[in-house]
Amino acid sequence: MSLHGMDLAQGEQLARELTRASQRFAQLSGQLTPFITAAPWRGPDGEQFRSDWKAHSRMLLATSDALRTASDAVRENVRQQQDASSGHTGAAQPGGGNAVATLIGSFLADAGEAAGDLWDGTGEIIDTVGGKVSDGLGWLAHQASGAVSNLGDAGGDVFDGLGDMGGLGWDFLSTGEPPSITELLAGGTGLLAAGMNASVALSTGGFIHPHILDDGSPVAGDPQTLGVGPDPAQNGHRSTPVPSSLAQIMGGVTAAYDDGGKAGTPDAAVRITAVDKGNGPAYIVTIPGTSEWNVRSGSNPMDTVGNLSSAAGNMSTASQAVEMAMRQAGIPSGAPVMLVGHSQGGMTAANLAADPEFRSRFNVTNVMTYGSPIDSTRIPSDVKTLALQHPFDVVPRLDLGNSKPGGPVPFPWESSNGATVVTLPSPPGSGMGDVVANHDYNAYVTSVEANESSGALAAYRNEPSTQAFITAEPSQVRSTTSGIGRKE
Repeated sequence: MSLHGMDLAQGEQLARELTRASQRFAQLSGQLTPFITAAPWRGPDGEQFRSDWKAHSRMLLATSDALRTASDAVRENVRQQQDASSGHTGAAQPGGGNAVATLIGSFLADAGEAAGDLWDGTGEIIDTVGGKVSDGLGWLAHQASGAVSNLGDAGGDVFDGLGDMGGLGWDFLSTGEPPSITELLAGGTGLLAAGMNASVALSTGGFIHPHILDDGSPVAGDPQTLGVGPDPAQNGHRSTPVPSSLAQIMGGVTAAYDDGGKAGTPDAAVRITAVDKGNGPAYIVTIPGTSEWNVRSGSNPMDTVGNLSSAAGNMSTASQAVEMAMRQAGIPSGAPVMLVGHSQGGMTAANLAADPEFRSRFNVTNVMTYGSPIDSTRIPSDVKTLALQHPFDVVPRLDLGNSKPGGPVPFPWESSNGATVVTLPSPPGSGMGDVVANHDYNAYVTSVEANESSGALAAYRNEPSTQAFITAEPSQVRSTTSGIGRKE
């Protein structure tokens, strides 16, 4: 015998599914609205999108109400069916099936109309703002899909921080040299920040990741050809000085500072200069120092975040980005390499030279830093290292002379590298309290220019390894600049 009424079990199941659908639409509106309201999308297009979202949100809620009403109607029909069945479960009054069909058809029509209105409204906005809403919707999708990624990233940073601190302990066991106070303080601060980021990410279900002191991941742009010496500027990038002296080599760092914010180098840049005097090229990599001061991870790796990572003895994102730029510039594995940097750039150079994996890829023969705290960096003694400082520049002393924790008071420790440390005369007109003048990279160039013809500077300049990078012939020199950056 065929069934003409409602199957009560299926009716109850339909009512439950309609209720769940109603709840999902309501939750969707409630979850998306606060993120759309707080979306970092400024300007008229963003304001228009947020305004139009109110109408979309109302449609979601209206659909939720329609689903709930349909669920209530199905349950009422189930109740009526039970009353009419007079104890005969599964039987019904003729026409009951038609009533349910009518109800479901009506609901589907209403829900379809609401969904169609929502879709049509979105399409109209997309047409109105010329595709900007697509960016906004993409942002929302990224937030939703990125929640899990944020949780994984924040948790991974905690484990990385623990691993870095454990690495300091392993170095102590393997070398007998305890970590410096600066390394412990910087590493501990980074680990604390990673724990805070993870706590926020967990408490918000992954939708918020502050990225405080999060050094992120490196990026590097393609090398751009530059002029050399008197050549005219190219795309706003001034020419690289001919490396005829130590001061002129440092001039490449000055030029790299100027590259930031230019075409192809929106954040920071390194310059790579090849000197070929007939025996194959030798490469000078010039790295500028800090150009941004912030505690939240940004796209520029030469910032406070990168400083802290380098001070902890880690391969910072800036260091990794420099390595990427060197690879993209095609530096051969056997070619001599000189790393030169001011301040954070010097820390970056030193950390690269201290890394065994980096040295297995590149033949680092020379390092020159100025205004950089590198006493705790374990550069091998066969790498000719020159560390320059002004007497009242506090920055190269931030590693506290490689002091180690030793009970209630720290105790000194010899430098972890065989660097030749040269204290230059103070810049003219600068005093003990003039922090900026004593640390200025141009002041260091001037000091070296005035003193490199004698003493330790002359000895370093005349080293056979150093001479591979020095020439007065522009025809023997070619140079490029590469943008370096950070992504979260």
